[in-house]
Amino acid sequence: MARLRRHARTRRQPLTGTDHLLFLLILLLPAPLRATGGRWHGLVGTRAALGRIGRITLAFTAGHSVALVATALSRLEIPSWPVEAFIAASILVGAVHAIRPLFPDREAVVAGVFGLGHGMAFSFVLAEMHLATGQLVFSLLGFNLGIELVQLLLVCLALPSLLVIARMRVQPTLRVGGALLTGTAALGWLVDRLGAPNPLAQAADSAGAHTTLMLATLALAAVAAVGWTLATGRRALSERGDGVRLRPEPRPEAGPGSELSRNPREHAGHVLGDSRSAGG
Repeated sequence: MARLRRHARTRRQPLTGTDHLLFLLILLLPAPLRATGGRWHGLVGTRAALGRIGRITLAFTAGHSVALVATALSRLEIPSWPVEAFIAASILVGAVHAIRPLFPDREAVVAGVFGLGHGMAFSFVLAEMHLATGQLVFSLLGFNLGIELVQLLLVCLALPSLLVIARMRVQPTLRVGGALLTGTAALGWLVDRLGAPNPLAQAADSAGAHTTLMLATLALAAVAAVGWTLATGRRALSERGDGVRLRPEPRPEAGPGSELSRNPREHAGHVLGDSRSAGG
């Protein structure tokens, strides 16, 4: 219990780590893929993928916004370690889902439910400020707006890469590798929040202090994805253009009564006579 109390006093600030953004990103990773026979196989199409990404993002936004407002305004005193353990578990579940579909086509519902825990964690930041009710309302609005802007930036930066990677041959390797890395960090976080510090959690916390680096990496990946898409489109158009050939005009058939069926010298004489008569 003493260890748990120590963790409660030294809890991480949600926006200084990657837990919030990492959960959303890992849940969006398989959004362009189709679940078939308990595996991710094939694509769902660009429009369907965009619909999934939008629903997941909106559900997560609604979940953590409701929990943030309710917890902050009611000034509920909730221990931090169960909430942080819940967040770590949510990331772990999202990582497993990215490897094998656990709840295909229900990601938005899961995002909304887990978003409640993330919203409670956000409220801890405001609770530590000990603001009056009037100040709390304005701080709550500004704080939530900042969260949504960062979240929107994350989705916009990740969107090109998600759509492009889904169409590449290395997609399974990148998806499973990213999910395993995320799941390992989440497992370390979960064990640490339950009272057993470990090197995995320390490394994840250290990486979580560099959210700007994470966003910069996503920005570079987005630029590369857009460039790859443009280059692929131009190559396809070029190959399509090279495949077009001018069709020769059909030559008139030489029937029995046609001009071409006559003797060439006789035909030339007729042509010469016609030109003289035209000149006279």
